Amino acid sequence: MSWYRHKVERDLARWQAAGWVSEAGAGAIRADLVSRRSPFGVAPIFAMLGAILFGCAVMTFVAAHWTGMSKLLRLALLLAGLWGCYAAAFDLFRRQLDAFAHAAVLGGIAMFGASIMLIAQMYHIEGNPPDAVLTWALGALLTTVLVRSPAALAATFVLAVVWSGYERTLADAPHWQFLPLWGATAVAAAWLGWRPGLHLAAISLVIWLIPLGFFLLDHHAHWIVAAVGALAALVAAAAGAAIDRRIAASAALFAYAVIVTFAGLYVPAFLDESLFYRAPDAPWTPQLVLLAVLTLALLLAAMLWALRTGNRGALWLAYGGFALEVFSLYVKTFGTLLNTSLFFLVAALVVSALAWAAYKLHRRGPPAEVSA
Repeated sequence: MSWYRHKVERDLARWQAAGWVSEAGAGAIRADLVSRRSPFGVAPIFAMLGAILFGCAVMTFVAAHWTGMSKLLRLALLLAGLWGCYAAAFDLFRRQLDAFAHAAVLGGIAMFGASIMLIAQMYHIEGNPPDAVLTWALGALLTTVLVRSPAALAATFVLAVVWSGYERTLADAPHWQFLPLWGATAVAAAWLGWRPGLHLAAISLVIWLIPLGFFLLDHHAHWIVAAVGALAALVAAAAGAAIDRRIAASAALFAYAVIVTFAGLYVPAFLDESLFYRAPDAPWTPQLVLLAVLTLALLLAAMLWALRTGNRGALWLAYGGFALEVFSLYVKTFGTLLNTSLFFLVAALVVSALAWAAYKLHRRGPPAEVSA
């Protein structure tokens, strides 16, 4: 039983005891919970893992015997594995075993990728290596559209991110070509109506966006990443009602925007060491102080907004970011304990004041809870 269903069952018992919900109403609510049961059960998960392992087994077997096979036999094995997976998926769909059918589709996508790599090796095809990953991603996207498979959609997002990272690493430049493929895959997620697919779209965009500061302008343009995240958070906060009238996504948008904004400020402070010099005996620089104050202020603002709107996802992300920022500041400034203790004292006073303000705000009336 999921935590949500357990919570509803517990609340139902309390509401029935108080006389707020009748026995018939409670039964209808429980029936609705059963009908909305998550498709991610144990059997589908094991089926997906089995499909992935099957694809790995076939690829390893073929690679181990590759040199001892004729080209015709190699092609026959690859095609047999590929179409065998799709034939199995068709039969499983026909028998209404959808979870296992999607696992077979995933196995077919794995075989398609293996076929691309092995055929390129067999015929000594040279070119841009990431193009093979792009072809693999396009094949997975086509499969998503033809079969309406969430598993194929998830594979497409993963392959798109791998392709973009590969291209960006080789070229040491922004990879804008990722955006059209990402957009097409996001449209496919909306077309399928698969909400986890929309989260995958957001996660893949965040993964592409966060390192962007290393490749723009002077290769230290992390402020652009932070600005994009802050703008997205402002849009989610200011136009949340308008966004939710079309699709309930403002809470998730705000949560992902918090991640991007925090990353855009955290990277120059602690990861991009070449951005500004810090003497070992004077780790507190004006830049670090400014970034620390700005980061903590924005995280506290995100916490307050999340508390006000009941956005648990954004709240926990802001908590985690705050803890990571404070810990990183401690590690960076270790050795200057007097200054560090003064900073933490000021931060403690500010946070305590905000906690009191949040308590007063909460007592006015709890908001409707929104999950990201």
